[in-house]
Amino acid sequence: MNFLYLLIPAFFIILFLTPLFLEVKLTLDVKTFSGVLSVFLFKIKVHHLIYSFEKNKLIVQGENEDDQGQEFDMSSREVVFYEQLVKEIFDKTRLKYLFVFYNIGLNDAYLSAMVAGAINTALLIFFTTLKNSKPTASFGVYDTVSYNRELCEFAVKTKVSVTLFDMIYSLLYAYITSIRFAHKQEEQIKPTN
Repeated sequence: MNFLYLLIPAFFIILFLTPLFLEVKLTLDVKTFSGVLSVFLFKIKVHHLIYSFEKNKLIVQGENEDDQGQEFDMSSREVVFYEQLVKEIFDKTRLKYLFVFYNIGLNDAYLSAMVAGAINTALLIFFTTLKNSKPTASFGVYDTVSYNRELCEFAVKTKVSVTLFDMIYSLLYAYITSIRFAHKQEEQIKPTN
């Protein structure tokens, strides 16, 4: 009967090592430097936000239009935290697929076709490089060229699997890195005697 006590730690070990499937959808309108980010966990929407860039600031707001949003300086501690978090999670994830969609138009058919070809070539080179580190992932490029309009829109859809242990580790590491960044900034601001 003593072995029943081992079920509790076994449950937590299995919970921490079971992969979570995250799907991320990201859009960007290059003309306005704004877009939408949505995160899904097992196809259930977990997070949705609207973002835009103005000068050296990132403005983020939720789904509600009444929400004024928050402004972040690009060199702030929060941005460093999220940047490090994304980097750490990317290193620990198993990429299932990555699809890039874009719609481009430059009011000139020839120029639009040439730019679309250059973007496709650059994306395929990037996917080839990424395939070396993530060999089981699927990649795709879907382009739409608008020959008589001026627009530039990108969207990314990706699905990754990551364990809860890796998520917690990445959160802690990103938090420690952001604290170090804040201390370095404080040391630079202090006058030297």
